[in-house]
Amino acid sequence: RHKLKRLYHRLVLAMNFALLPLIFANVIGNMPVPEGTPYHVGAMGSMETCTAQGFVRVMFQLAGITYYASLILQALLGIQNNFREENYGWIEIPIHLVAYCIPCVYAIVGAVTENFNPVGTGCYYAKAPRGCESDPEVACQRGQDIK
Repeated sequence: RHKLKRLYHRLVLAMNFALLPLIFANVIGNMPVPEGTPYHVGAMGSMETCTAQGFVRVMFQLAGITYYASLILQALLGIQNNFREENYGWIEIPIHLVAYCIPCVYAIVGAVTENFNPVGTGCYYAKAPRGCESDPEVACQRGQDIK
């Protein structure tokens, strides 16, 4: 508890909590991919589970990146204010809001527009079916918003 009095330690803790769901989504790998999808060993999910994995990956990957960037901002403000947190501690709440609100919007848009599809190991932003963007004879059924 003593360490949580410092802004830096609270940001690192929040970053680690944000990365836990991302780690879980990466560990389960191909499991959420729709069953029967070619080239995905262990696929046993549906498009809904694939979309959920894509949502979690985008949401918490961006949250983690935001927290990493916030550590740089915290260090800069700390140096400018001789590490007197009472002068720059106000930045903590905006950091948490940005770390979750903006990634949530990106993830919701990706889910609603059906842009989370099987790719590599698991689901992320991709067109479906696989290879439709390079084969003119195969129409893309999902992920039309992806360039």
